[in-house]
Amino acid sequence: MGDRVYIANATGCSSIYGGNLPTTPYAVRQDGRGPCWANSLFEDNAEFGFGMRVAVDKFKEYALELVGKMIEGACCGATVEKDLLVAVRDATSPRNPASKTSARASKCCRRKLASCTCGLCAQLKPVAEYLVNRAVWIVGGDGWAYDIGYGGLDHVLASGRNVKVLVLDTEVYSNTGGQASKSTPMAPWPSSPPAANRA
Repeated sequence: MGDRVYIANATGCSSIYGGNLPTTPYAVRQDGRGPCWANSLFEDNAEFGFGMRVAVDKFKEYALELVGKMIEGACCGATVEKDLLVAVRDATSPRNPASKTSARASKCCRRKLASCTCGLCAQLKPVAEYLVNRAVWIVGGDGWAYDIGYGGLDHVLASGRNVKVLVLDTEVYSNTGGQASKSTPMAPWPSSPPAANRA
């Protein structure tokens, strides 16, 4: 998904191997652009990712509002043709989430915006890239998803917002030496003392 993906990563094993330098599993293209990855606190990662989704949606909503005004003729219209603006609007609508189409249309629109000096185009330039559909992934382990971060994750999923959740279920708190999590089976015991796990 390249630079169209945003990743909110809960503190834990995945954030250690996901945010480690000088190596990283998140690749960039030849132009140097790639996914947006950020690490949040263990307990609020779902809300952190939810904030990313809300922000991306708001930028897109604002960009589409400006495109709508330009279609109605509020722009000088000398550089951005009306049919291109209609294509951008239609390609980025919720009914047509075709990312390749929206990416091509908005890229062409951004090129043409660069040569326009009217106030409306000046407002659209910094948010035009949000016309491309974005994916927000919320990633973490079972300790985050089923234990300390469960309340926030439950709230985010109940919101109905367009987020993807990846739970790396190792059936134990892998980053703390093996404490039991809600997904640890009843019979096996992790490496730390049972009393510490079930207290």
